[in-house]
This record gives sequence, structure tokens and C-alpha cells, in this order.
Amino acid sequence: MKHLILVACLLLSPAAYAGWFFKDPPPPPPDLGPEYRAKITKLEEQISEQHATTNRWEVATGTLALGCVLLFVIGTALGAKTRQHYDATRRLGRTIPTTTQSAGANGAHHHLGEADAPDRHPSMAA
Repeated sequence: MKHLILVACLLLSPAAYAGWFFKDPPPPPPDLGPEYRAKITKLEEQISEQHATTNRWEVATGTLALGCVLLFVIGTALGAKTRQHYDATRRLGRTIPTTTQSAGANGAHHHLGEADAPDRHPSMAA
């Protein structure tokens, strides 16, 4: 009930409208003439031209970024394929083992890049 009375007092009081502290409404801005209107129009045209130029640069930059990402992916794929081909054509086989190899029958461990035991490579003459 107290809130309802407070709201009614605020709505009915003459000081409730905005700007009640001004005696008179503010004067309208002065008309500065046609030369200022022409200058404002010219500046608005310059801003719209700059906006169009900025949009073109954004499109060019985005296209360049997508091209770089595409070339990075293609280069990575070609590098991996080249590495696989190089490993397949080497005399001793792959440089990176596909699985972890356990010790041989005599307890010797294989060295990185060797396909079989050091004394038994398939390309060596028996």
C-alpha cells in the first residue's frame, strides 16, 4: 500500500516530467548556412568511400589467409608423402619404426632405421 501511494504521488506531481529544472526549453541549434551543409555532405561521401575501400581490403585479406591455409595443408600432405616415398626407397628401410620392437633372440636391440637384424638385411647378398 505504501508503494502504491508513492507511485501515485510521483505520477501526479508537477515536477515529474523530464527537464523540469529548465525554465524554458533549450533554443534550437543555429542554422550555419549552406556551406556547412555542403562540407558535411562532402565528409559523409569521404567516409562512405573509405568504408568501401576497407571492405575491399577485408575481402582481399580473407582470401589471402584462406589461400595460405590451403597451401599449408597441401604442403604438409606432400611433405608426408615424400617422406614415406623416401623411407620406402632407402636401402635400410624406414627411418621411423612403425611399432616398438622387442629385443632379438640373442638380446640385441635393433637400431633406428634397420628393418631386420643388422646382419640379415634382405638387400644384402647371402
